[in-house]
Amino acid sequence: MKRVAALAMLLLVAACATRAPTYNRGWAIFDAEPSEGNAVKLVYGVPNSDDLDLFAVCDRDAKVFELAFFTADSDRSVAEGTRTQLLIGPPNRITPLMASVQYHSSGEMMVVARASVPPTFVRDWVGKRVTLAGQGTAMTLLARPDKALIEDFLKRCGG
Repeated sequence: MKRVAALAMLLLVAACATRAPTYNRGWAIFDAEPSEGNAVKLVYGVPNSDDLDLFAVCDRDAKVFELAFFTADSDRSVAEGTRTQLLIGPPNRITPLMASVQYHSSGEMMVVARASVPPTFVRDWVGKRVTLAGQGTAMTLLARPDKALIEDFLKRCGG
């Protein structure tokens, strides 16, 4: 019985593994390069760098919103294309999205979800710490997006 309890605790700890918090991160919004199509991007990470935890791309022509969450697992322990669920939002308004595992060119694993445009659930993020959870990793984004940023993103998305 003790072995079963110990195994259950070990699995719980593994499922709740989190990335180390980083405090020099923030939100940004920008239009994609012309070669990337008619898209707008919302990102969370280190300003003026490629060090991102989350990026959202709203393709206005294809009417698709894609959300990618970089996880702590980079040893390719999960097969690319594995279906999973991405949970995102402030604690009182979690949105579940069907997602799949992909690997970035850097080797980092991403949980990628797609939704229809405009992604109105993004309004729930205003002024809140947004939490993401998927594929055994959870993260809370410490910088809180302000209303103007979110409204600008949604407006540019077509909503």
